Amino acid sequence: MAQSTTTQVDVLICGGGPVGLLLSYQLARAGVKTYTVEQYDKSTQGMYGRACVLYPRTLEMLDQLDLGETLAQIGFIGRSAVTFHDGKRINGRGWGFISEPLDSFFDYCLNIRQKYSENVFRDAALEYGSTIHSNTKLIDFSVHEGPSHYPVTAELEENGGKKLTVQSKYIIGADGGHSTVRTIANIPFIGDKVKDESVLHWIRMDALVKTNMSGARLGFGSIESPRHGNVLWIAEDHGRTRIGFAIPPEIYELHGEHITEDVVKEEAIKALAPFELEFITVDWWTLYSIGQRVADSFRTKERILLAGDAGHTHSSGAAQGMNTGMHDAVNLGWKLTGVVKGWYTDAVLETYSTERRGVAQQLIALDKTMSTLISSKMPPGLSGDPDKLLGDVLKSSAQFTMGLGVHYEVNTLNMESSVSVVQPGWRAPDVLVRRPGSKIPIRLNQATKNNGKLWIVVFAGSPLRTLSKLRALREYLDSPQSLTTYLTEAFTFLTIIDGPGLQPDEVLGMERFGDAFYDVDETAHVRYGILADEGALLVLRPDGILGFAAGLHEGAKLAQYLETFVTPKSLKQREA
Repeated sequence: MAQSTTTQVDVLICGGGPVGLLLSYQLARAGVKTYTVEQYDKSTQGMYGRACVLYPRTLEMLDQLDLGETLAQIGFIGRSAVTFHDGKRINGRGWGFISEPLDSFFDYCLNIRQKYSENVFRDAALEYGSTIHSNTKLIDFSVHEGPSHYPVTAELEENGGKKLTVQSKYIIGADGGHSTVRTIANIPFIGDKVKDESVLHWIRMDALVKTNMSGARLGFGSIESPRHGNVLWIAEDHGRTRIGFAIPPEIYELHGEHITEDVVKEEAIKALAPFELEFITVDWWTLYSIGQRVADSFRTKERILLAGDAGHTHSSGAAQGMNTGMHDAVNLGWKLTGVVKGWYTDAVLETYSTERRGVAQQLIALDKTMSTLISSKMPPGLSGDPDKLLGDVLKSSAQFTMGLGVHYEVNTLNMESSVSVVQPGWRAPDVLVRRPGSKIPIRLNQATKNNGKLWIVVFAGSPLRTLSKLRALREYLDSPQSLTTYLTEAFTFLTIIDGPGLQPDEVLGMERFGDAFYDVDETAHVRYGILADEGALLVLRPDGILGFAAGLHEGAKLAQYLETFVTPKSLKQREA
């Protein structure tokens, strides 16, 4: 008879792919107890393939989580792209948007196959004590509606038949497009596959190849094929190449789901014409049909949350799958950490579904057009050359695709403001500042790591001109009415001083607000649109989004903002 054991944790994560593993890492390093289960054996599952591109905004977020350097050592840096039509190189089409200037120090894509990114996330999570089990599937779960410290009870089963019971505060469905969590929770998965499935069937493959196509190892390529759509070419890690193309309808009708590797290679060679293509090793290939779906909600019954493909599925045409999942994980990670740790109220967690589902809906609307054009077909209401239109769509949506243009609407966390040119809900620009005494600048993102807590950034301006406002802020923060006296310490202060200096307190004329940095050439103030004789108070969310902006002297206004979602200190904490 199979034995059963019971475990109690803060968060049960179902799904051991990149989204689940990244979420497990974030929670574990903040001291949140997690239990992650993956129904497949990763050692026998397809070792390669799947997602392979990390965009600049994703790289920024992973860098703030101290994962960027390890990933960069493995992946292929892609900064350039080539596009060919009838064997001739053309500009302004395909992946040409990759080469456009970007407002990021990560002005490139990192082409790294999912196997390797998963390894990095898994190793990092295990280092912080995460519990991760493969060959373990979710059978059922329930949510207790009354008062309970562990309201979620899940029944799991290992491959050998051993039964496990895990009680948790939250359960996360990061278990893919066929999510068991979503199914059990009865969350509708809205959308359907393209009706004429013979048109939109794609091949994706990873291989070690030889070719006479110029620019094959630049990073990205597009070959406009008359029969195979807009052929995808990505230089990957370990000398491999990702090749993707649409299967001609007659080939799919002949072979269907039983298509063989030999046929796939033959079609790939035809797709790359007039260039030559020789396969040395094929690591992985897949045939799949295109469809777009989004969950009706990313949160239900307060304790159930979805992330990644469990919440949204679409084509891989613009390599958005894992990137969008990474954004989900980072957005959810800091919010869930803060709620479990008692820093934030549930109002913070409630914003997860509205913010991320809104982005998923934008992506799906874009993907419907993009996937049709990639297949050399015309979306309803459009006419012209599909390849040219695809180039136009990719270029016009580049900021969104790269993640730098992803933003959120006004809500509890994002308060409207006219203080900064950067609006709350949008990405906070990464700017260069200097530590006291250092000749070498660092990025603001390096100073504001994602540890789940907010960053209150005091843009001090030029202290000689902002002295009265700085004094007003210092007097407020030192007073019995200060937000620091009654709100949980869910935030860290940081000061940016306009111009150079030797000792921050002396330059400010008072005690600095957290660690101080110098904006020696005023570029940080200018990028945020903050005048040197005005200064400002900004709140940066842990995920690098600007949440709040106010005048330098408006400490009480800052408190009013934080009071809406930061938990008050207990009487015992106030007396300590």
